[in-house]
Amino acid sequence: MKTVIVCLASLLTLSTIAAEKPDLEGAVPGKWTMDLDAAKKVAAEKKLPLLLNFTGSDWCSWCKLMDEKVFSQEKWAAYAKDSLLLVWIDFPNDKSLVPEKFVTRNTSLKDDFGVKGFPSFFLLDDNGKTKLGQLGADQEITPEKFIATIKTLLKNRSSEVDALLKTLPEKTAQEYRDSAKKLAGAEAELKSLTASFEKRREQLTKELADQAKRLDDIRLEARLKNLPKANVDAYHTKKSRFDAVTAELDAWFLTKPERNDANTKKFTAWRAELETLKKEMDELLENK
Repeated sequence: MKTVIVCLASLLTLSTIAAEKPDLEGAVPGKWTMDLDAAKKVAAEKKLPLLLNFTGSDWCSWCKLMDEKVFSQEKWAAYAKDSLLLVWIDFPNDKSLVPEKFVTRNTSLKDDFGVKGFPSFFLLDDNGKTKLGQLGADQEITPEKFIATIKTLLKNRSSEVDALLKTLPEKTAQEYRDSAKKLAGAEAELKSLTASFEKRREQLTKELADQAKRLDDIRLEARLKNLPKANVDAYHTKKSRFDAVTAELDAWFLTKPERNDANTKKFTAWRAELETLKKEMDELLENK
């Protein structure tokens, strides 16, 4: 029986490897690193593409699925060590997982690449700039499927394209170059327009909220004018407490608290106090 267990363990070891933490400095092919600059330097020296992994390593379920089904597998390790520079761009809940020097850079990279969700993978050519394609997670993913997709995208590398163009008639080759140039221009224009739209959308959303709040404030001021001073003073006292409790609750939500009995009790108490304060403020406005 012990022999069987040992044999099974050996077979499992052959098919998977333990997921390793990314290096904080330096870069070697096939090993995750947070050091993008080092990875770009090695990529240029060895003429290898880069794979950027935008992840939420300690909270994102799809990221963990990719780690389990692809990146911890021996077949992936065997392929990546000769083929790719791997860059780990993390947005964890546990802030100690990412050195301070990478935090702002990671946010800038997320904006530059237009990352909307995690995980997002971007394949870059060995110049560290040319984007060859984007990949995502898949419930049915395997190392073989992920590697096959990467190999398909690698056909967009400049070296691969140059080799292809040499086999084509000059007219067709020129048409390819012209179309590629137009594609790049359209992508750049779309990126610029999208960024401009997002910025304006944020401005208008804030403007809507600000003006709606101002209208509410004016209506409230008009109602308070007609109330006894005692009611007005009591209202302001309760409103101040209402705003303080709301701020406490909002700050607490940002910590992404664990779902347990203690936190449920805490949330229930906050909500009950807010409901009571709201009811009392409404009664004061009605002069009850």
